[in-house]
Amino acid sequence: MARIALSGSTVTPDPANVKTVATFPTKPVPKLDIPVRDDATLEFASETKPAQAPPGLPVVIKIRKQTMFAIALTLGVLAVAGAGLAALAFRTPVVPTGSLSIETDPPGAEVRIDTAVRGTTPLSVTLPEGTHQVVVQRGSNVKQMNVEVVNHTTKAYHIAWAEPVPATPTTATGSLSVVSDPAGSTVTIDGAARGQTPLTISGLTPGRHEVQVRGASATYQRSVQVEAGSTASLVVGGTAAGPSWGWISLKSPFPVQVLEEGRVVGTSEIERIMLSPGAHELEFVSDQFQFRQSSKVSIQAGRQAPVGLTIPRVGMNINALPWAEVFVDGIKIGDTPLANVQQTIGDHEIVFRHPQLGEKRQVARVTLKEPLRISVDMRSR
Repeated sequence: MARIALSGSTVTPDPANVKTVATFPTKPVPKLDIPVRDDATLEFASETKPAQAPPGLPVVIKIRKQTMFAIALTLGVLAVAGAGLAALAFRTPVVPTGSLSIETDPPGAEVRIDTAVRGTTPLSVTLPEGTHQVVVQRGSNVKQMNVEVVNHTTKAYHIAWAEPVPATPTTATGSLSVVSDPAGSTVTIDGAARGQTPLTISGLTPGRHEVQVRGASATYQRSVQVEAGSTASLVVGGTAAGPSWGWISLKSPFPVQVLEEGRVVGTSEIERIMLSPGAHELEFVSDQFQFRQSSKVSIQAGRQAPVGLTIPRVGMNINALPWAEVFVDGIKIGDTPLANVQQTIGDHEIVFRHPQLGEKRQVARVTLKEPLRISVDMRSR
């Protein structure tokens, strides 16, 4: 075996002394396009990152079956959740609604809700939840109110307009009742003949009038003051032997005319209605309240004959929203709702009181025509 000396000089072994044991083929080294860099440390692969595969070679990633199942399950849950969110996003929102029912007496009133005409009463509509402005109108009668509609709730209103009480016109004339003893005297007013006693003359201008009553044995001249809207009374005659006339007086909650054989002999506004002694068939009439009643009266000279009028009573139905105490002519009759409250025909003042909403007043005209329905909304102003 050849020996190689280790020294500072290079020794070339003698080929004759070198023995070949085995021959190994040389494996070619692939040529990589690695850029040349000045930093020598970059020539080595990273110790924390996997080596980059050469460009163009497929990368194989091995995933366990459990991991694949977890990923698939996660993707399925996300897909279902996304579908649910999309359905909620595109679904039409449900608006909460309630119902409103309106009736009027009489029916046929126009109903406007939030300025839009919705029909005539009786009317039932479905409205979105919230506050709505409602106007109900029939002719000159108008009812305005704010209605709070609640989800799945029906609100009902019944509106009854009382028959309007006509304003009392300014009366420009008055009346005069003339009675004489004995009856049958001729009456002249301001020079114009008006008939025979007993007599009531209407349509006289206010002021003083010259009245002449001419009988069979005497003539009476009087100056009478007539007031607008009232009836003056003039009684003349009589004998020394004693009075030959009697009278009746009336008490009525409304003006009543007294007729005998179709002729007006007086009114309830006169303190005394003079009548000759004997039996009289009298009729008491008020067209304004559809009232008519007959009665037989026996008159005695110098005395007042009792006359009793039976004033009919009619039922009233009274209601208020939300509720109220009710007073009729100053007398409390209860709390609303009140049904079939009996009151005499005539004009009555009705007062509604609520501890928080205050007081409302109205005049109700009760007639024999039909039952009266009165309703007020204490919340409206």
